[in-house]
Amino acid sequence: MISRERMKRAIHFKGPDRVPVSFKDVFPLFHIPPMTWQPPEPYLPYLHPLIIKARLWKSKRKLPKGWLNTTRTAIDEWGTIWRISPISTQGETVKCVLEDSWDLLDRFQPPDFTDWNRFKRFARWSKLFGGKKYRLATNDNSLWERFRYLRGFQNAMTDLIEYPDQVRRLLDILTDCHLKVIDNFKKAGADGFMLLDDWGTQDRTFISPKLFNEFFFPCYQKMTDRCHALGMDIGIHSCGNIRLVIPGLIEAGFDFIQIDSPNMCGLDWLAENAAGKIALFCSPDIQEVYYRNDPVLLESYIQEMIFKLADFTGGFAGWPYTEYWVLGVTREHHKLAIKLFLRYGNYPLQKGS
Repeated sequence: MISRERMKRAIHFKGPDRVPVSFKDVFPLFHIPPMTWQPPEPYLPYLHPLIIKARLWKSKRKLPKGWLNTTRTAIDEWGTIWRISPISTQGETVKCVLEDSWDLLDRFQPPDFTDWNRFKRFARWSKLFGGKKYRLATNDNSLWERFRYLRGFQNAMTDLIEYPDQVRRLLDILTDCHLKVIDNFKKAGADGFMLLDDWGTQDRTFISPKLFNEFFFPCYQKMTDRCHALGMDIGIHSCGNIRLVIPGLIEAGFDFIQIDSPNMCGLDWLAENAAGKIALFCSPDIQEVYYRNDPVLLESYIQEMIFKLADFTGGFAGWPYTEYWVLGVTREHHKLAIKLFLRYGNYPLQKGS
């Protein structure tokens, strides 16, 4: 069974030959800012370091030597200013472009996501190197995340109560941006699309299901409808305890949820309330398991995950944390995780095989 078919069958509970594994079965697709976007002085570019190192985007001005290895102040193409640590690919917002006043929304211009220059390189690479893998496109900092990066976290939390009309207006703009991204990823050859929206703290979601359903559910539903109309799958990455919004994500039409800390929801809770209803792409828990570099613990945990979440003629994929080195996970431990998913993930599942 080729990887693309394996992933499709897992997502739709149609009997893959084994549990898919991200590093084996998935070819990632991204989009990058065009060269026409250049950060103004004195800011450095807020871009993933791998984009810079691969020279997928180049600065037109000379940047300080070794700047990627420093704590730095950077700006993204939306206009939000960030403070970034040298040990992370992300940081914290320093100044959000719309945080001072909702009046700024009248002249706010999002990036142009109709620009094919954002996508054409990965479209070409997917044809050359994607092979028979499942082509999964991701859109960094999606709906909730971009909303709070534009307004600031405190504002974002209170805006839902104090400025509901303005929130809806901004979310409509962001949703339209996502629909353009989805259309271009389809053109680039994507099989699926994944949003990145962290909804959970350690023990609950940031907002209530009522506010989630009122403001964000309709936007997500537009995105899932667009993907399905184009023949694409759609999922969402979300960290933390997201129990309260999982029913809404299922109802909105998402095909899968990608979770890095499944223990925050609980494997038993996920088995009872999500497994069999929506596909789950899970890493060994990054807060309690993966970072320990303990082979015995890792093997036991991966077996437990598979047998609690995967035994629904599919519906599960092993998803070891992508930037595992940030957690302190060794390369050897990461390779072991992949091997363990392959060892215990053959259908029909047999415990201890």
